[in-house]
Amino acid sequence: MAALPETPRPADAPERTTFMRRYTLDPALADEFVSFLTKRVIPAREERGFTVESIWLSDGKDELTWFVSRFGDREEFAEAERAWEDSPERAEIFTDAPAYLTGKDLRAVTRLR
Repeated sequence: MAALPETPRPADAPERTTFMRRYTLDPALADEFVSFLTKRVIPAREERGFTVESIWLSDGKDELTWFVSRFGDREEFAEAERAWEDSPERAEIFTDAPAYLTGKDLRAVTRLR
């Protein structure tokens, strides 16, 4: 299979790092998790400079994949991610939240098109 050409980026455009976050879900809680993610988690992350590029839910509602980006290199992304993970705001959001996830896969990705 031939590689897709990389989308050209203007020379003066700042670097942007994107991570794929793929979660395995309990299908019975999928709709509730999507609501929790879009109403509580994503707005809080966006206030910290993250951008949610897209969110995908499998037809069986057992897997959700989303792409989140931020200006800066991978090290800067990781630093912002650690600050979010360690924040009192995140702790409060997740207090009393059900165990929506049964697994997760997080990795840096490069947009080709």
